[in-house]
Amino acid sequence: MHTIDKRYLFLLSFLEGGAVMACELIGAKLLAPFFGTSLYVWAAALALTLGGLTLGYFIGGKLSKKYVGSKALLYWVLIAAGLLLVLMPFSSELIMNRTINMSLEGGAICSLAIFMLPPLMFMGMVSPIIINLLTQEVASAGNNAGNVYAISTLGGILMTFLMGFYIIPNFGLTVPAVITGIALAILPILSLLYSKNKKVVASILIIGISAFLSLSPKERYVEAYKILYQSEGILGQVKVVDHPSYDITPDSRMGRGLIVNNTLQTFVGLENEMQYSIWSWAHYFPTAASIFPKKSKVLLLGLGGGTLVKQLQRLEFETDVVEIDKRIRDVSFNYFNLDRATNVIIDDARHYIRTTKKKYDIVIFDTFLSEAVPEHLITVEGFDDTKKILNPDGMIMINFYGFIKGERGKAARSVYKTLSDAGFTTEVLATPGVESTRNLIFLSSFKEKDFSTARYKEPNFEEIDDLYTYFLPEKLFNTSDAISLSDKKPQLAKLYTKAAKEWKKSYNAYYLKYFVKK
Repeated sequence: MHTIDKRYLFLLSFLEGGAVMACELIGAKLLAPFFGTSLYVWAAALALTLGGLTLGYFIGGKLSKKYVGSKALLYWVLIAAGLLLVLMPFSSELIMNRTINMSLEGGAICSLAIFMLPPLMFMGMVSPIIINLLTQEVASAGNNAGNVYAISTLGGILMTFLMGFYIIPNFGLTVPAVITGIALAILPILSLLYSKNKKVVASILIIGISAFLSLSPKERYVEAYKILYQSEGILGQVKVVDHPSYDITPDSRMGRGLIVNNTLQTFVGLENEMQYSIWSWAHYFPTAASIFPKKSKVLLLGLGGGTLVKQLQRLEFETDVVEIDKRIRDVSFNYFNLDRATNVIIDDARHYIRTTKKKYDIVIFDTFLSEAVPEHLITVEGFDDTKKILNPDGMIMINFYGFIKGERGKAARSVYKTLSDAGFTTEVLATPGVESTRNLIFLSSFKEKDFSTARYKEPNFEEIDDLYTYFLPEKLFNTSDAISLSDKKPQLAKLYTKAAKEWKKSYNAYYLKYFVKK
């Protein structure tokens, strides 16, 4: 075999390795608007990636034995992989619209098995076929195999960095899927054209039609659902949408929502320059914080649409905000009228807590990412780190799911126990409503606080006369089966799965009911 052939085959191997990682990352992120970004979703994506490659290795080995020395086999396998990757953004939506009502785990696995596993299976077939083409003597088999897998893996490493740090944050998911699929198929198509293979014309037409289907805009939503902004990133899908507040307010007035992975994170009224939340529970946070004097220093972990920042500013607090996703900051400035003078630090919350030299009177954990809570923040060690930046009379506030009973409430009971083990005295405020729709607010400090003076007023909501009315009795937090969460054994994701699934299911049902075209 000539040197030029080896280099060409190594190039194809490099492209295949990059395409594998692009397919895995894009596949997992395509799931996010339907099934979230929890550990279970990523576990499904990783398992099915390995499953697809395993099938590919096995089938590729069998085919390379049957069709010894066939370059055409390699080219057609690469074209099939590229075609399926190009189709993935289109096929995934069709599939997940039908699997959305399945369980979180079942829906994620079933969806990925249909739209992500097939292209990965064809990509897995590539390496055994290339090794067969390179190997003319038994003595060189090991060296050829090592070179092919090394080059393929190198392509995967580079593509992972490119996808995670640049391509997906800047170009979303659909365009990278189409471009990667075309890049994987274009050289094999040219090679077959050079050999005057007439079937190639049909392949080009199919890939072109697939690219058109994937890239063409799809009108999924009813007219009342006005998408103002949408982007895909490594942390998921972010949208800004104006839509009526059906089932949220009696008058169903128009509101503006920040939606992350199909979960409404912020929802404000369009009147008064979007200064106030439509959700009634949202003003319990500033009410509890109002026991602190003006000019108090506050660290808010998690920006959302900036509603809580505005409330803290109305209390005349000096507020720093830590937000991990730069898109959220930009969206808050551009679509939710957040004061651009607000100090928003782009960083991981735990990293900022461990590195800042500042001291704060209040540290607020409002770090829901879709239905998930970053579990590395809610540990004994995480709270120990937080204590170091908290003033002696300071307070921690944590926004959490409303469940406290049974298995669904074990996560909240474990957060309560973890705060206690970290040396905090904790009160728990429950916003009005049933467990499935309310929020819990953990109020933790070194010594018990007096909330009798808590006062805060927003338009359309009555001032809360007695905040203690909403505090839950300590006896409800039976921690006998609760877990003290730690860095070495972070189990919060496992504990809140049942609660998260209910939240995700309820949001999906809400949007399907009112805003998705039937």
